[in-house]
Amino acid sequence: MKISKKSQESGDNSVNLQAENITVNAGLSIAHVKEIALEVFEGNFYKLAGVAKETAGQRAKEITEQFLEELSEKNPDGLKASEDPDFQHSLFQAQKEYARSGDKELGDILVDILVDRSKEDERSLLQVVLNESLSIAPKLNSKQLDILACCFNLGYTKRNNIANLKMFADYLNNAVLVFADAVGEKDSNYKHIEYVGCAAIRTGSRDIVNILMQTYKAIFCKGFEKEQLNELAEENAAIWNVIIPSQHNVNLVQAGGMDDETIRNMCKQKGVSDASAEKLIQINNGQMMNKQEATDYLKSICPKFEKLLEDAGKTSFNSLDLTSVGIAIAHAHSRKKAGFDADLSIWI
Repeated sequence: MKISKKSQESGDNSVNLQAENITVNAGLSIAHVKEIALEVFEGNFYKLAGVAKETAGQRAKEITEQFLEELSEKNPDGLKASEDPDFQHSLFQAQKEYARSGDKELGDILVDILVDRSKEDERSLLQVVLNESLSIAPKLNSKQLDILACCFNLGYTKRNNIANLKMFADYLNNAVLVFADAVGEKDSNYKHIEYVGCAAIRTGSRDIVNILMQTYKAIFCKGFEKEQLNELAEENAAIWNVIIPSQHNVNLVQAGGMDDETIRNMCKQKGVSDASAEKLIQINNGQMMNKQEATDYLKSICPKFEKLLEDAGKTSFNSLDLTSVGIAIAHAHSRKKAGFDADLSIWI
């Protein structure tokens, strides 16, 4: 008989492993990923001399650290993406562009796009769009970025959490009008946005007031007398469960949903018949502001709204049709400048 004796000693915070064959995979650390990222930059960025070389290296380090910080917070599983050749190319693209310009606003957008890119491990449409966005975003200045974001938030999004007039005013001021100063800039900005592939300037024209009136119908309902629902309530008493005080007149009422479809869903949940729901919607829609009333109201709650309408009317803003890349860049800029938090996959 042959006896084999094995023993181990270890220090604090260590892990003991014992077997004939052991494979240990502890995963990539942030330090390791940072090392990979900077090696990618140093091995691919064209050679500069003197101060320019030092500046480029410092900027590359700066954006890499910012990226890793946000990656750790928003997508820690994305560290493994650093070993993927396509992602390394995307990372280098961001480093290169920030090293060239040092523009903080651009750096923030590139990092935001790069974090989203780390979540895509297959060659999906979203991955392709994000890769392209890293190349296109540096071709836009701050005014053009604001134009894209203003157009995106106004024409391509709907805030489902708006519950009252104040929240609506806050949305307009903080998500749309915060970008609106750029809308009246030279029309050459719009031509450049089209040239780099972020949008097309179409022949039609959007109507800003009508967009808001359709998207947020409840905000523009003037309300109606409660007695108008008496006959409907006799048919279905549950109708009162979807009625709220008017937003504009405490003596009146209105349907609780933001739009017709929401009202239908609320009625279904509360046991209101489809026929009664349609009658309620008809009554509710009969008390909507007309366009002039809506325009006056919007100007009263948002001082900058009148200027937005003027600027949009004299430029190509109302004719912008954003591409997938334009949406991705506008989405990233909105997240950084206005705290927008919806997932990009909703649009792409």
